[in-house]
Amino acid sequence: MKNIKNKLLSIIFLSIFCILINTFVNAKYIIKNEFYIANLNIDRTKPVIELLSIENTNVGYENYANKTHTITIKIKIIEKNIKNIFFDSEHIKVKVNDVYIDLKNMSLTKIEDLQEESIYEIKLNNIEGNGDLKVELLEGIAVDKGNLVNDFKEIDTKILIDNVSPDGELIENILDKGKVLGIINFSEKIRKIDGWKFSEDKLKAEKEFTNNISYDLPIVDYASNKAFVNINITKATYINIIYASHNSKIDWTYGYGNYDVAGSEAVKTNPKYKTEALAFNITGNIDSDFVQANAYIYTNWGEGSQARCSTSNMIYNYGYNPSKGTYKSMKSNDLVTIGDKKYFQLGGAGMNISYATDINGNNPIQPSEEFYYGISGITMKLKDYSQFSIIYQILVNGTGWITACSDGQECMYNKQKPMSAFRVALVPKSEKQYVLDTWNKDVGTYNLK
Repeated sequence: MKNIKNKLLSIIFLSIFCILINTFVNAKYIIKNEFYIANLNIDRTKPVIELLSIENTNVGYENYANKTHTITIKIKIIEKNIKNIFFDSEHIKVKVNDVYIDLKNMSLTKIEDLQEESIYEIKLNNIEGNGDLKVELLEGIAVDKGNLVNDFKEIDTKILIDNVSPDGELIENILDKGKVLGIINFSEKIRKIDGWKFSEDKLKAEKEFTNNISYDLPIVDYASNKAFVNINITKATYINIIYASHNSKIDWTYGYGNYDVAGSEAVKTNPKYKTEALAFNITGNIDSDFVQANAYIYTNWGEGSQARCSTSNMIYNYGYNPSKGTYKSMKSNDLVTIGDKKYFQLGGAGMNISYATDINGNNPIQPSEEFYYGISGITMKLKDYSQFSIIYQILVNGTGWITACSDGQECMYNKQKPMSAFRVALVPKSEKQYVLDTWNKDVGTYNLK
């Protein structure tokens, strides 16, 4: 009986042991299978596009551009499991004023390629239209290995595209003592112009003028579009300049500093006619010798000769007058009267009249229709250059206007080629180059305006 009980216990123990062994084995394999599943790498993150920078070649005015500028946009594409990148014009769109434009001059370039990100550059050139510039980055530029794509992204560049030239209108306001305040009202914001005072909104500029003057003032808007405003000051009397050209066939013709041509009637009648005398009347709030002039005179009578003006009786020399290196002014003691005003005169009337002689009755001029003689060159200067410059220009038959001169330069084409017309202007120093540029547009022409 006891043996039977022992056998029964042994069978029960063996059965329990086998059950436990089977359970341990199953558990082992279950743990192994769970460990394998936990190591699967599943990417559920979309590619991301980030804006890095926006650059504009319109230096100093980066929020404005026209078709001459280049806009460079740098972006970063973040994705470690990248499959494809479609960086092309089908996936990148450009808008100006919310209107899509066909931008043929757009370049797309990869700049840098790193392990989990890439950097690309968008260059925009020759952008037409007017309005705010925006760039759209469409879905599908970047695709990862799980076929996830980037989200749509719009880049507002904060750049205003402006391809319209500015405009301006001049108004003259008369001030005390004959000065004039020139006021320009602009159609849009204009960049600073030296010598002009701007309003805070940059839509108006003003400058004080002492004498009449005419020239084209260049203006540039924030987007680099250029235009010109005609400055024509006609009401200033603080300083007055009258200049006159005499020809034996036409008599005196006058200019007043507003781009006027003394001698214009002679040129229109016959460009062969020569300027035989120049006269200047300068009055106002300046010294009497503030403006000074010297002329080179070419005559029939040759070196060392003198002649007498047939209208004023003033004596003049062949060559430089009054002499080389010396000047006449309103302070000279041989002023002449023309009409009811005093002038200082260079040269003299009658030097192309048939049979006219020098002061001693020698060498009478032989009859001719060629009009060989007259004033060939002019040099003008100022007593003080702190505020003003003086600009002058001559017209020569067969050549037209020659390059304008200023501030003591000799204006001459050839000593044996006298001028047929002349102009001069007293200008604020800040406006000197503008006047020179305006006048020099006429070089080689016969423009008498």
